[in-house]
Amino acid sequence: MSTKAKVASDPDAQRLRRYSRFVLDFALKALDRAELAPMLQRATECVSVGIDVQRVKILRCRAEEKDLLVVAGVGWKPGVVGHATLPLGMRSPPGRPVETREPVTIDDLPNDPEFDYSDLLRDHGIVSVVNVPIIVADAVWGVLEVDSTGSRAFDEDDSNFLCGFARIIGGLIENRRREEEAQALQRDLSLELREREVLFAELHHRIANQLHAITGALEIARRRTSDANAHAEFDKAIGRIAGIVATNRQLSVDRVAREISLGAYLGRLADGLGRPDNVQIVHTIADTTVPLRVAVRLGFIVNELVTNALKHAFGSAGGRVSITFGLVAGEGVLTVTDNGRGWQGPRPGSSGTGLVQSLIQQIGGRLEVESRSSGTAVAVYFPLQPPGGS
Repeated sequence: MSTKAKVASDPDAQRLRRYSRFVLDFALKALDRAELAPMLQRATECVSVGIDVQRVKILRCRAEEKDLLVVAGVGWKPGVVGHATLPLGMRSPPGRPVETREPVTIDDLPNDPEFDYSDLLRDHGIVSVVNVPIIVADAVWGVLEVDSTGSRAFDEDDSNFLCGFARIIGGLIENRRREEEAQALQRDLSLELREREVLFAELHHRIANQLHAITGALEIARRRTSDANAHAEFDKAIGRIAGIVATNRQLSVDRVAREISLGAYLGRLADGLGRPDNVQIVHTIADTTVPLRVAVRLGFIVNELVTNALKHAFGSAGGRVSITFGLVAGEGVLTVTDNGRGWQGPRPGSSGTGLVQSLIQQIGGRLEVESRSSGTAVAVYFPLQPPGGS
């Protein structure tokens, strides 16, 4: 007989092939099971047939109760699975592998002085057992136990088979746990998002009402004075508030989120900006997402730059203001360009200058101004993911 034929007929080789087949079969089928309990039950069935033992069980450690609960099994009397428990500790056959993290094989449990013979195993006439720990996330989750009613000398191959099965069970339990945690996190985030939307809508409503009230008060105050300089200052303040209202309105359109679509946001903001009839506002904005805190500040920057261009860049002939946004070398570049008379930006010391500079600093950006006889271009360069802050 050839060596190959001898290996093929060798009982140990056949047993190892059977073990490998059962492990692979279980692993493949378990991948399709969404629930943990059926998966564990299937594991005990595969082990029972694979190792040719009628009674198999999986026990889960319960830290608070300080015991092991039978959560799956085959060959046991009614009422055992889901209810019966065994103790922890070194004298307990399933308790010892929890302590040592090593397999425990007992050939003659009723007469072994190192272990206690529990009522559960006595009632089922168990003589020989093998217990292997199930490790999940580097902690002992529970125990896979094989129980024989007859005396059986489980060998190293049996132990290796069970350890391999336990490792697969542990990996699948960990995967299920991660899936459940991810689903729970998603539910929590969805709930938080809905709550934030409600709160944000209420906040937007209150802010809008307060801004309109302030605008009304300023208009009343403006009508009560005949001083031209005072009128100009009131108009400036009212215009500034109108810009804030426009920005606030656009933010209310988008759902509250950690990031916001900049193309849609700045596009709507640009379309809503007030302007004289003789001035055209156009925009070309590449769409990308940025943190909400960045979008808010860019909205105020656009409003401020466009407002100043409308005030200072044009004469009676009017002109055009262009708003563009794009990506250059990993940075966002927002540009406001006019074809007016070469306005140099907000006047030194004005509130507009301080506001724009402050907003740019908050998003970690920098400002570049180019003024020509044919107009002015103001560019804001900023990282798409600036460090912290709100």
